[in-house]
Amino acid sequence: PKFKAKTLSTRMTSNQNSAGAGKAAKFVAANPLGPMSNPFEGMGDDEKEYQKVVSDNVNKRMEGAMNDLKKKYSDGRGGDDMGDNGPTGDAYQKHQQMQKKRADAARAQKNASKKAEAEMIKAQRENMQQNDQDESSDDEYDDLLEELDADPEMEALRAKRISHMRQKQMDRAENLAKGHGSYRIITQDEFLNEVTTSKWVALHFFHKEFERCKIMHHHLELIAPIHIECKFINIDAEKCPFFVSKLQVRTLPTLVIFRDGVAVDRLTGFQEMAVDPSEPDKWHTSKLQAWIASTGAITFAMPTEEIRKEMEKMGITPRGTIWSTKHANADDEDED
Repeated sequence: PKFKAKTLSTRMTSNQNSAGAGKAAKFVAANPLGPMSNPFEGMGDDEKEYQKVVSDNVNKRMEGAMNDLKKKYSDGRGGDDMGDNGPTGDAYQKHQQMQKKRADAARAQKNASKKAEAEMIKAQRENMQQNDQDESSDDEYDDLLEELDADPEMEALRAKRISHMRQKQMDRAENLAKGHGSYRIITQDEFLNEVTTSKWVALHFFHKEFERCKIMHHHLELIAPIHIECKFINIDAEKCPFFVSKLQVRTLPTLVIFRDGVAVDRLTGFQEMAVDPSEPDKWHTSKLQAWIASTGAITFAMPTEEIRKEMEKMGITPRGTIWSTKHANADDEDED
């Protein structure tokens, strides 16, 4: 409904000129939510007709906007964002929920990793301190996590240990690629390449008809797969006269230890290997291991008396492999 104010009408001068007119448009105070009254009375017919068309167009737009607003509130959507990507739109809300899920998952994974690391450290400390307590509370986990984050010495120790393990694994792989881990025979032409490409090499000069060379073969075949840190090879002394003369090999068997291609020690015959002097050819593999270890080529230590007693309490008897008179393997109790 149109409201035409008569008694409350107030004429105001507009700051805008009406289209095609030199006069100021006149506005009449009326219902602010109703259509505008005709403010163009007193104008010429052409001018009034033009201004009326403009006024009707504005009135229709305002009326349409008011109807849309009423419908929106009647449907219970008053104040909602119409844009799908707005802060209250579906797409925006789905994106926010996805971001929150990802953040929660990352946080949970990080907490689980820290908790596992804290449990490992706790177990190690309990073992060293012989602590028999098996249960721990969430507060203890929190303390361990805080201590882990705040203890640079523990972090440095762990990093050093990991680095050492990686280096050890790399050295093992490199040695295996160079022929370590097995007891092999080589020729005179292969001598220099085999001796100079590894840090530690144990080379056995043998004669195929000498019985004691067979005994040395037997023990070295057992040692080679255990000690990857050293290369174990053998060469027929009859087929390498140049190196026999160069190294002054006079007695067979002779075991020469090389470090970086340089001979640093040698074992001639079975010097101090025998357990019983009356049986010089009967000795344990551990005897040869101990001698090679004394040169620095491998890591090995004979059990001490204290360790032997502890092993006896646990029912463990140290044994060593020997070469019998029938050239067969036999087991016997190891002795220093």
